[in-house]
Amino acid sequence: MPSFDFKKIRLDLYIVLGFIVVSFLYCYPQLQGKKLKQNDGVSWLGMSHEATAYHDSTGYDVLWSNSMFGGMPTYTHAVEANTNNYPAYIQMVLEALGKPAYFFFIAMLCFYILMRVLGINRWLSVAASVAYSFASYNAIIIGVGHDTKMLSIAYMPAAFAGIYLIYKEKWLSGAALWGIFIALLACNAHYQVMYYLIMICFCFGVCMFFMAIKENKIKQFFISTLIAVSVGVLGMLPNITALLTTNEYSKQTMRGGTSELSGHDKKASGGLDKSYAFQWSMGVGESFCMMVPYLYGGASEELAEKAPKTAELVGSNSDMLPTYWGEQPFQSGPVYLGAVICFLFLLGLLVVRSPHKWWILAASVIGIVLSWGKNFPEVNYFLFDHIPMLNKFRTVEMALIIPQFLFPLLGIWAVQDIIDKKLKPDVLWKDVKIAAGVTVVLCLLLGVGGSMFFKFTGSGDAQYQAELVKALKEDRASMASMSGIKSAIYILIAAGLLWAFIKDKIKPMVLMIGLVAIIAIDLIPVSLDYLSDKNYVDASDFDTNFEPRDVDKQILRDKDPYFRVYDRSRNTYNDAIQAYFFKCIGGYHPAKLEIYQDLIDRQMGGQGFLNAKVFDMLNTKYIIVGGQKSPPQVIPNPEACGNAWFVNDVKWANTADEEMDGLNGQHLGDTTTVPNGFEPQKTAIMRTTFKDVMGDYNFGKDSAAYIKLDRYGLDDISFISHNSKDGLGVFSDIYYAAGWKAYVDDKETPIMRVNYVLRAIKIPAKDHKIRFEFRPQSFYGGRKIALAGSLLLFALFIGALFPLFKKDKPVQNKA
Repeated sequence: MPSFDFKKIRLDLYIVLGFIVVSFLYCYPQLQGKKLKQNDGVSWLGMSHEATAYHDSTGYDVLWSNSMFGGMPTYTHAVEANTNNYPAYIQMVLEALGKPAYFFFIAMLCFYILMRVLGINRWLSVAASVAYSFASYNAIIIGVGHDTKMLSIAYMPAAFAGIYLIYKEKWLSGAALWGIFIALLACNAHYQVMYYLIMICFCFGVCMFFMAIKENKIKQFFISTLIAVSVGVLGMLPNITALLTTNEYSKQTMRGGTSELSGHDKKASGGLDKSYAFQWSMGVGESFCMMVPYLYGGASEELAEKAPKTAELVGSNSDMLPTYWGEQPFQSGPVYLGAVICFLFLLGLLVVRSPHKWWILAASVIGIVLSWGKNFPEVNYFLFDHIPMLNKFRTVEMALIIPQFLFPLLGIWAVQDIIDKKLKPDVLWKDVKIAAGVTVVLCLLLGVGGSMFFKFTGSGDAQYQAELVKALKEDRASMASMSGIKSAIYILIAAGLLWAFIKDKIKPMVLMIGLVAIIAIDLIPVSLDYLSDKNYVDASDFDTNFEPRDVDKQILRDKDPYFRVYDRSRNTYNDAIQAYFFKCIGGYHPAKLEIYQDLIDRQMGGQGFLNAKVFDMLNTKYIIVGGQKSPPQVIPNPEACGNAWFVNDVKWANTADEEMDGLNGQHLGDTTTVPNGFEPQKTAIMRTTFKDVMGDYNFGKDSAAYIKLDRYGLDDISFISHNSKDGLGVFSDIYYAAGWKAYVDDKETPIMRVNYVLRAIKIPAKDHKIRFEFRPQSFYGGRKIALAGSLLLFALFIGALFPLFKKDKPVQNKA
């Protein structure tokens, strides 16, 4: 490990300060006190509000919330409890720069670390860092609020730098770097990004294996692999509570579980349905947006000034126009890696003599193919069904973060080799001409000559009049043409800089600064189209998202601490704002419990049917209607069953379909009685799987029997009951076996599932105190492991610092 020479690293510190300056310049509205108006960020504040507010007011651990979908664990969005994940505090320090500037700073810093580890010149490392950080996908996901995804993408390069050092037999320093950054990746819990990083590492490992065979270093390879795997596991340990709970939870969600109802794709390993997982599949031709950003029209809604002919036709009726014409449901912007970076990547394949370029190429191709999703089903459907964990992820377009990571790595590596004059000038110039010629021709052919390949119309155009579609086609073709010309010009400028250097007309520093400038000029304007001052609002305007409407205020006057609201004035099952105010029937979450999703699909609107009795059993005390053409109004529901009740009898169901069908009742608002319809306060529908638990239990209820809420909590909730007979109590709380326990007078009693989604317990005769506690062993047991992991990881990091102060000769110093 090279020692620190503080005089030599002074420039690195200045560069890091420069990254901070660049981040603030790009995010200058942040300095004015403005906030990003992120849709997903607003949703997160809505879905997490009950848990965070309860924790802040009580100080108690919170792992469950009733604010969405009747109730669910908060593992994936708001764990308000001590997890002993101490490396996460590193991120808290970095976040001191403020949002969104810290996203760009972390991304630039981490890519800079990687390039310096690879021995790349400082200024070239800056060029690569700018390219990685300001690729348009980053700006897009920041703009919509995918914060954990962006942080995970930002940390990827530094984590890979650790892997690289490990396989270069810099075991201690590599292990420390790999361990810390895999811990930071894990604390953001965006496992799809981590999955793609593992793919990259696997491709790298295969290359290193064959190189080890060739160099007779098999022993060192296996030592490095053992260290990489061991430290990778160690890096995950501080986040083990989240991993264990998420793994436990995912098995019961629409992502990791599988519905027992008929009509579903029964996958042995669970996972998403293909139709859902592959919704956002990149078109094969759309992949060229990596080099020609507006080839497919940009975003689903672009500023009218980009489509002048369409804007003239619609007049002042719209500031935003639907220029995107691809087949994805909608698009927030193109995945643009930069024309210059694409050119340099191709040049790298020609110039770089290291075998590493082949795994980089292979991993990049894998990323692009995965992004095609359903548009290349022969490969992607097979992988989805057979590659472990792949069927847990959606939005396959995200796989393009693999080439986003690898294109600048190889491209700037090529420039380093050119500066180092590893090839003869005439050979280098030939390679530059080939790479520039191919990329420039592609840009012009696809952009200017796009009408030869594309129709510039999509399925969404069917809703528009023919005259409007004609104008849109012309504007889209014009956008593609101008975009192609710009990309070609940027490539020619970059090629011209390389020509001037090869011909000894400019110094290396001029070449490097020139490349930094042209890469920034190429990428940043496109990113600004999707993250600029228009994405910010004043703090006071941001807070209006959480101002209650008149109907909300009306319901909030009810001091009952625990009832549910069915809000039909919003997009019920895709809007989390409602959860800021109420305990909701709906909400928004990408990983709902499978049983609740089944209930939505069959009984609560999924098939157009709204079962009044199901809403009653969920204690839906208020229904909000209107909101489209009329002001929203509140309709009280006097039939709501309350928090808990005794039933007279049980109706047994052999299958999930029988249990679901047993809930059938009249449509919401329809007073017509359904023969043999479900009556939740009289009968509980129970699967035969609980017959052993029920045994020969005889139960009933007298006319004065009741179960009343005693204390409302999130991880703790208590009731009092009265019944002269042994009873079966049904609770309007959502059934979740992994962590909930019930106690009657402090004696544990088993929880049974009834009515497909609710809880039921046996309650003996007379008066009792009933308590439910959510104490998942996966969390509380994992917390002890997390503490040990955090301490070991910091010990490793501290141990790696000592050799830095030795006066050893640096391995490489190309700056």
